[in-house]
Amino acid sequence: MIDNIENDRLSVSFHQTFIPERLYITAFLRYVAGGGGGADQQISEQTGIPVGKSSGKVPAIIRYCSGMGLITVSGTIKVEEREFDLTPFGRCVLLEDPNFSEALTQWLVHFHLCRSSGGAEIWFQCFAKGHSVLGMDFSEDELNTHLANIFGKKKRSLIGPLIRSYEETASLKVAGVLHRENGRIIRNPAPLLSGFRNGYSGFLLSLWDQHFPGEFQITANDFEQKTYLQQIAGWDLRQYEIALEMSEAAGAVRIDKQMRPWVLSRSSETNNFWPILFDELA
Repeated sequence: MIDNIENDRLSVSFHQTFIPERLYITAFLRYVAGGGGGADQQISEQTGIPVGKSSGKVPAIIRYCSGMGLITVSGTIKVEEREFDLTPFGRCVLLEDPNFSEALTQWLVHFHLCRSSGGAEIWFQCFAKGHSVLGMDFSEDELNTHLANIFGKKKRSLIGPLIRSYEETASLKVAGVLHRENGRIIRNPAPLLSGFRNGYSGFLLSLWDQHFPGEFQITANDFEQKTYLQQIAGWDLRQYEIALEMSEAAGAVRIDKQMRPWVLSRSSETNNFWPILFDELA
C-alpha cells in the first residue's frame, strides 16, 4: 500500500470516469478568461458542460484543467464563491491553440498530469513513478496489478479513463502518447523536435520552480530523482540528454558536460517560455 501520497495530486477518482474532452476544456478556459467563477451549476449554464445534481463533467473538467497546469483554483472560500485564474501556460494555450489540436499542447498537458506535485495520482503512478515497474510496454492487467499493489483492490477499475484519454480524438489522441499493439499498451517517447524546445524548457523550469526553489545548480540525476522528467517523457538516457541539450540551446539552462552526471545551471525564468511556446513549430 502507498504510504506517502502527495496531498496536492488529484485523487484516484477525481475524473469520475470522464475523459478530458478538449471541447469542454476550451469552454471552461474561456469562461475563466472572462472572469467566471462560482458553483458547478453556474459554470454548466455558462459553458454548456453537463452537470447533474450529484455529479457531472464540470468538476472533472475543473480538476483536469488544474492537473494540466492550465488554471489555479482558490482553495479557501466556499464553492459558490470559488475563483479561477489562468496560469501563464493556460493563457498561452487559450490564445494560440484554443482547440488543443497541436501535439505539443497535448504532450505538455500530459506532462503536467504526470507531475509528482500538482498532477494526478494515477497518471503519476503509471507514467512517472511506475515507469521503473511497467516500462514502455505493458498490458492493462499489469497496470491494474501495479495500481492495486499501491492502492489496494477496488470494485471499479483503478485505471479509469487514463488509457482512453489517449485513444479518443475528442481527447488527447493527436499527441500519440500511447497505442495498442497485439494486446499490449505501448508508450511512445515524447518527440525530440526542435519546435518543441520552448515547451520542454518551460516545463523543465516549472519543475525546477517546484522542487528546487532558490537553487542555481543541480545535477541531471538529482533533477530526475525529484521530478521524474525523463520517465514522464518516456526517454532513454540519450534521449533525456538530447532534451536537456535542446533546453540549453533555447537558453533555459547551461550544462557542464565535464562532469558525470551532467551539472545543470539555470539561466532563465519559466514564464519567459510560455509566450513563445508555439513560435518555432513548423
